[in-house]
Amino acid sequence: MVVRHSVQGYENFFKFMENFKPSEPVYVLYSGTKLPNGKSWCSDCVEAEPFIEQGFKTAAETTHLVTVQVGDRAFWKDSNCPFRKNSATKVKVLPTLARWGTQKRLEGDQCLEVDLIEMLLTDEDD
Repeated sequence: MVVRHSVQGYENFFKFMENFKPSEPVYVLYSGTKLPNGKSWCSDCVEAEPFIEQGFKTAAETTHLVTVQVGDRAFWKDSNCPFRKNSATKVKVLPTLARWGTQKRLEGDQCLEVDLIEMLLTDEDD
């Protein structure tokens, strides 16, 4: 079973990552913040969720998945959103699934492809 973590917001995300030092791969899923109904305001994130879940079924038990809720729609749509500007995140589209500390990522519709997700999870470091 994948080790799951959930973080809300930019500052909380970086505080979490600063103190988080696993020896296994870490994947970060950037998604829109969830509404009271439990679903993200981002319809693309909602659509991608079952595909991402399916892809992670093949991941090693020691794999870490950090789901970060980037904020509400207005915060995300702001061109100065820190998730867009920070060189460590460089998120252009939601959802984005990235291997932390690398350039390896899937963006938007790529998160609807289970084989691409599995490939990201099994790709060896260069």
